[in-house]
Amino acid sequence: MGSISVDKLNFRYDKKLILNDITFKVKIPSLISVVGPNNCGKTTLIRCLCGSVPTEDVITIDDTLLSKKTVRKYSRSIGVVFSGDFKQFLFSKVFDEITFPLCNLNYSKKKIKDQTRYISKLLFIEDILNKSTGELTKVEKIKVLIATSIIHHPKVLLLDDILVGLSNSEKENILLLLKRVIREMEIIVIMTSSSLEDAIYSDALLILDQGIVRYSGRIADILEHDNALTKMGIEIPVMMDMSLKLKFYNLLNQVILNEEEMVDALWD
Repeated sequence: MGSISVDKLNFRYDKKLILNDITFKVKIPSLISVVGPNNCGKTTLIRCLCGSVPTEDVITIDDTLLSKKTVRKYSRSIGVVFSGDFKQFLFSKVFDEITFPLCNLNYSKKKIKDQTRYISKLLFIEDILNKSTGELTKVEKIKVLIATSIIHHPKVLLLDDILVGLSNSEKENILLLLKRVIREMEIIVIMTSSSLEDAIYSDALLILDQGIVRYSGRIADILEHDNALTKMGIEIPVMMDMSLKLKFYNLLNQVILNEEEMVDALWD
């Protein structure tokens, strides 16, 4: 069983403290959401975790401690997608885009073919492999970027605010796909968002505010701090808010996030 751990991560930019004593440990397989208002440090955290900005020996994947000496070995355990990545691709064809990381790692043609077949089937994108990247929908672009980031079988996939601008049904499509990837590949996915709604399928939640982890744990437990979350600028989605109110009036025993489960509980 693998893991990624962060022990008192601090990061400064122009003498300003952006991340303050960030500490957590995540075991494989898991979907972890990091939620917080704009400019709270979410993207900086992702950049630290993927090794694109220097840190002081505080991030470890299994037995590999991220440092100048181990950054190449560490990076092979990481896949990452940033919110702006879907705006440009390196290649005009989807197949070339997805296989580029393996070509860069000098994989054999057979290995590349086998890996591409496996990943495209896992993400339900077999029918767009020969499509032009310029013709893709936003959801298809996200799926291609995820495919490119996991084709080398990393242990951790980092996703920075990739659900922005999607409809609720499109978000659910991607989130359920991520759960499938986590289950099949046995990896960790750490995903940032400014919306609690995006965290509905997560195994655990971190609330980040002004570079500090204010709350961490199960979503239902963290929602008990709804007033504090609202003061931070984190909106409580309608279904979650309704669930909290019904629990307050003893009409529910627990916070329920799913609409169908809510109906069943009220009519039971």
